[in-house]
Amino acid sequence: MAAKPISSEAIAERVSGQGISCTSMVITLFGDTVAVHGGWIWLGSLINALEPMGFSERLVRTAVFRLVQQGWLQVNKVGRRSYYCLTDSAKAEHDKANRRIYAAGHPRWDGTWTLVMPLGVSDELREPLRKSLLWQGYNTLLPGLLAHPSSDRRSLNETLQEFNITGDVLVFSATTDEPASLQLVKKLVQERWRLEELGVLYREFLDFYRPFVGARQSGDSAEQQAFLLRTVMVHDYRRILLRDPDFPEKMLPSGWAGLEAQQLLQRLYRQWLTPSSCFIESQLNNAQGPLPAASESFYQRLGGL
Repeated sequence: MAAKPISSEAIAERVSGQGISCTSMVITLFGDTVAVHGGWIWLGSLINALEPMGFSERLVRTAVFRLVQQGWLQVNKVGRRSYYCLTDSAKAEHDKANRRIYAAGHPRWDGTWTLVMPLGVSDELREPLRKSLLWQGYNTLLPGLLAHPSSDRRSLNETLQEFNITGDVLVFSATTDEPASLQLVKKLVQERWRLEELGVLYREFLDFYRPFVGARQSGDSAEQQAFLLRTVMVHDYRRILLRDPDFPEKMLPSGWAGLEAQQLLQRLYRQWLTPSSCFIESQLNNAQGPLPAASESFYQRLGGL
């Protein structure tokens, strides 16, 4: 298949066709770019970065204002200019998300499930807790019981500490070697996590992004277009991961498209790494000038950049 050239039109059409909101794209831009390039960014740079995606200055200003009100962003005014950074709580959420988005490979599974029962959690915190756990790949196995196919509790423990509810939640580890139970669990997985719908999303992701493999763009806009497409790709992938618990291969249908989608993301991310970084460090600014080079943690993404 011939490589598909990068174009501003393709990027804007993708954003529009997927119904991506300006608010959610700002969150992706902070998580993928700003957080690892000094943390702060000038509002004018945000506006300029998102305009080619089809977001107007008014939309960006409104999105940023809402994110400040919701506790995702903090603002620092210097003269007539405003600069923004993720809040500490938002950074914590991004750290958990980034472990999944930029994972080196599919997680290995020892057959252990983590089960969570929020017995003593207040009504006020139940829904925020549920949303946070859904992002981490948990789902409702039975009423009042959330489950995840992993023994890794790092993100769960961080969430319980952030909500200050460590003593209000019952956490179990569970395994089964019974063949009939394993089949029942696999059936529940297919139904509760809607793997068929998830597979469709991954295949659509592959269909759109696969033609960009090997694509090279010359000219003054090459670096900007690489940055834009990298950002939109990460956003698309993140939206799918909201519904994907990272099931082990033995629990997945044969030919699972999610594995190929992860590999494609890694390949294209590396392909666009240099030109997109050049754009970020020359065209986006904070109070001191152009954004600094990426931090060491950035180069640990995807098993090492």
